[in-house]
Amino acid sequence: MKQKIILLLSIIFVASNLFAQQRGFKPVKVEGTSTTTLYAQSHALIIGNSNYTNGWNNLPGVKTDVSEVKTALEQNGFHVVLKQDLTKEQMDKAFSEFIKNYGADENNRLLFYYAGHGFTVASKYGGEVGYIVPIDAPNPNKDKAGFQAKAMEMSQIETYAERIDSKHALFMFDACFAGSLFALRDAVPAVINYKTREPVRQFITSGSADETVPDKSIFRQQFVIALTTKDADSNKDGYLTGTELGTFLQNQVVNYSYENQHPQYGKIRNQYLDKGDFVFVINKQNQDNNYGLYRI
Repeated sequence: MKQKIILLLSIIFVASNLFAQQRGFKPVKVEGTSTTTLYAQSHALIIGNSNYTNGWNNLPGVKTDVSEVKTALEQNGFHVVLKQDLTKEQMDKAFSEFIKNYGADENNRLLFYYAGHGFTVASKYGGEVGYIVPIDAPNPNKDKAGFQAKAMEMSQIETYAERIDSKHALFMFDACFAGSLFALRDAVPAVINYKTREPVRQFITSGSADETVPDKSIFRQQFVIALTTKDADSNKDGYLTGTELGTFLQNQVVNYSYENQHPQYGKIRNQYLDKGDFVFVINKQNQDNNYGLYRI
């Protein structure tokens, strides 16, 4: 009987370890003069809006994009939550529940990826406001007030970012709008050391205001390449930082879009959340290129 109990406990222990690894709970370690655990858990929220119902063109390519990103992130050790075709209320719920479930642990890393329409509204008194477009938001060229009531301001993303207790969070938007949310500046990729382990909220968008993004996204394609090859690892140390990723995506997308698309990247305007750098341990797999509808 005792042997059976020991065997049962052993099976439970092995199964729980396998489950933890499959769900992205395997710690991410950094190898150097001494091995340190950089992240305890890795979680990603992917939102793909493709079937629009109120004046925006549909984006069938988004379905492929979010599927490819999900696969690449899972291969990189992330537990992924995928949501598709959301209203503003549903997007708020998705962000809020994800942060509640996974953003309380300081040693987690969180990645947010949005693919869909984005839009920038010029303020009457100067400045610009960027929006993520839910599936039921009206076209702002026909109903500006209705659009602003239904769409999600980028300032709300800043609120989400500051709500997170986890030290590292990276927000990626495969959509175009003004990048007033984050501080754009030249940055040198951080060495994987203490600085990298300091808190940070980083942002990358696939284009600037008034630009179009191919429905079969160059941004997505290059992001997957960055995760599955060594191409984006500029200092060839085996780790891909958020800064390296932003530089790589900017260079590659500008090139392959024939300078029609200019990704932006930077850190939140918060002195307590702009010191570190998000880190990926990169894989060696390749992803095919995809091109050809446009999203704005």
